[in-house]
Amino acid sequence: MSDNNYIVDYGLGECVYTYQRMGKRIKQDVLQLIKCDMWKVITVINEETPLNEGDYMDLNMEIRNHSLHQVEMFISEKG
Repeated sequence: MSDNNYIVDYGLGECVYTYQRMGKRIKQDVLQLIKCDMWKVITVINEETPLNEGDYMDLNMEIRNHSLHQVEMFISEKG
């Protein structure tokens, strides 16, 4: 974490989220994915088990969901 940024480091790639308050009338705290550099991870997986286009989309979504869950767990444990 640095300032309001949270980094989920996978060794071969990372996802970066920013935590900010958004909204004009109704303010709410939002975690926004601002960077997801996972091409090395996807390349390694593709070399081991060739992926089709649908697999790429599913894998991309799985990475995003997992990294978001990791950030949410970190924030809740931090209290």
